[in-house]
Amino acid sequence: MIKYTETETRYLIDYANLKQGLIKNQSNFLSKKKFNDFLRKNYLGFPLVLPMGIKYFNYNKSVKKFTISRSEARKYIFRCKSNSYIGMKIFFLYGNRFCSGATIKKKYKKDLNSIINFNEKLKLSIKKNKKKYKTASFQTRNIPHLGHELIIQKLMGLNKMLIINPLIGIKKKGDIKNDILKKAFRYLMNIKKYKNKILYEPVICNMNYAGPREALHHTYIRELLGFDEFSIGRDHAGAENNYPPLEAINFLKKNKKRFKINIFFHKGAYYCSKCKKIILKEDCNHKNLDNISGSQFRKKLENKKIFLHARKSLQRYINKLKINLFN
Repeated sequence: MIKYTETETRYLIDYANLKQGLIKNQSNFLSKKKFNDFLRKNYLGFPLVLPMGIKYFNYNKSVKKFTISRSEARKYIFRCKSNSYIGMKIFFLYGNRFCSGATIKKKYKKDLNSIINFNEKLKLSIKKNKKKYKTASFQTRNIPHLGHELIIQKLMGLNKMLIINPLIGIKKKGDIKNDILKKAFRYLMNIKKYKNKILYEPVICNMNYAGPREALHHTYIRELLGFDEFSIGRDHAGAENNYPPLEAINFLKKNKKRFKINIFFHKGAYYCSKCKKIILKEDCNHKNLDNISGSQFRKKLENKKIFLHARKSLQRYINKLKINLFN
């Protein structure tokens, strides 16, 4: 059984994604030369590399070892000022020595295939639904508030099947647990307006918290899975306020010729006191909009208090669960 709390499992997941063909511009862990290409060409996406000493792999004499400097990673990959940024800490958790050419250990091939098979079922579901509908992917790390619900409703549109499509690889401490996300969206799926219009089907991939670069990485993955549309929002794949809120959106718009999948862009959800409803930014021309904050919602959930801008029945359901909500 794969444990998504074991940090080394990240590299088994990456390897499965690479072998399955879900990663654009690389089919194996990068060599130093190819990694250098990724550094300067941010449109290639997020670079997947393998540290030395990961238990799932054989490191024989033919592997090519190399180092990655933290300063280069800060400047070109994460575009952050400090080595303490969560993306940097994850990337260098096992040091700065990496390699290409390692092979999977025989005893872990069953685990590798279980990841591939899980994601293959998602691909088959997308293909099946595409016979009748256009398929849209909504990626999330959060229990949905009413802003998320508005995005979901807009994504549903006409003649579409919306797939709630979170990443269920290794995530950072403080993110909502995978099983809690599942329960929350399964609850939503039973509400009349969503019934038979949305599915909950995750993909096993990792979060790297690389902001705009990773937004493109996620877009490529959805395109290769077979989706017709993907949602990119405010501060996509960012953390700790490391990136300007609209940087991922602007980066994807700049690089839109590099992918075929359609992107639904949104600049965040707000409550408009004049319209007296939840809106997405630019849905109205009024000022003094109240930001619907996911972090505020998480704090309310943590303290079992009701958040004004989330479905109350869903919150009561979540609050009754006698398990920790967060990683």
